[in-house]
Amino acid sequence: MKRNQSGFTLMELMVVIVIVAILAAVAVPLYTNYVKDAQRTEAKGAIGAIIAAEQVYLQRNLGKEFLAPLSGTDAVSQQLGVDLTEARRNWTFDITSEGVADGFTVKATGVQNGAADGLGVTYKHSRQTGPVWTEQ
Repeated sequence: MKRNQSGFTLMELMVVIVIVAILAAVAVPLYTNYVKDAQRTEAKGAIGAIIAAEQVYLQRNLGKEFLAPLSGTDAVSQQLGVDLTEARRNWTFDITSEGVADGFTVKATGVQNGAADGLGVTYKHSRQTGPVWTEQ
């Protein structure tokens, strides 16, 4: 009596494993880049709030100066009145001056051993050259 056997052959299983491995090799780096971009976007959002607060500070001081330098997320948050509660989990912020009223630079650095470790975003505001964003 002949039995009707069904199932996959070893060759078919090997082909499927190779296809899955190729897909994983392509997908993992793409996913990693998407995660890094999302983390940088978080920093850019916080920097946007800092930029707005610096502009308000400049207007209140009759266009004389920006509030800089400020070192550390707490100093930036307190002095400018910016809520950085969410961003502080992954980022630290520092502001340096480009001259009294010429501009300022905001640097966001990923917190060590945090989700954004090794990443950085810098925004340079200058009245002469305009804004410049750089990412690391």
